[in-house]
Amino acid sequence: MEHSFSRKVQVRLNYLENNSDGIVFLNPAAVGKKDALVLSGNGSSRYRQLEFTGQLTPHANQKLFMSYVLSEARGDLNDFSRYLGDFPSPVVQRNQFTALPGDLPDRFLAWGVSPLPWKMQLAPIVEYHAGFTYAPVDAARNYVGVPYSDRFRYPKFFSADARLSKDVKVNEKYSLRFSVSVLNMTNHFNALDVHANTGDSQYGVFFGNYKRLFRGDFDVLF
Repeated sequence: MEHSFSRKVQVRLNYLENNSDGIVFLNPAAVGKKDALVLSGNGSSRYRQLEFTGQLTPHANQKLFMSYVLSEARGDLNDFSRYLGDFPSPVVQRNQFTALPGDLPDRFLAWGVSPLPWKMQLAPIVEYHAGFTYAPVDAARNYVGVPYSDRFRYPKFFSADARLSKDVKVNEKYSLRFSVSVLNMTNHFNALDVHANTGDSQYGVFFGNYKRLFRGDFDVLF
């Protein structure tokens, strides 16, 4: 559903639901006196998403977009695709139906473009979302508790970026664009990984982070 309150304000409401059945998954099992990995074709998954998006146009060349997404992703963890590929998982735990690794309950995103003096342009972007889930394991690589549940999430993610650019026209066909970008301006700690093994002395410690970064770009437009 989409509605325009005026030429400057537009809102959109979008709902998406995907339900999948008959997914092939892998599960450790005992076959006779031997251990085996058994394929089953009765797996399932579901994804639900509710999205609110707003567009503000204060001036002709100035736009601001804001989006909030509320979502849920559930399914069988041992989807066969996890174990068939260039980098298959080396350990196969017993299958469980729970939140999927990419589950993000809420996410806010704001971005836009605004003209500045001297024919310059500013393009900011702000992103905030709940942390991704992870699965704690013991020393034998068995799941501890319910994997990828809300109990086990990374810290909340926040990043504010901006790009300042200026186009210089060379001729009718070519223009040069000079730009400077700042990524993660607030230097917020956004963890990239976690010590998830309970046998690790640093179990539960998050690490890895892209710190504040300045970048210069040069582009040829034609």
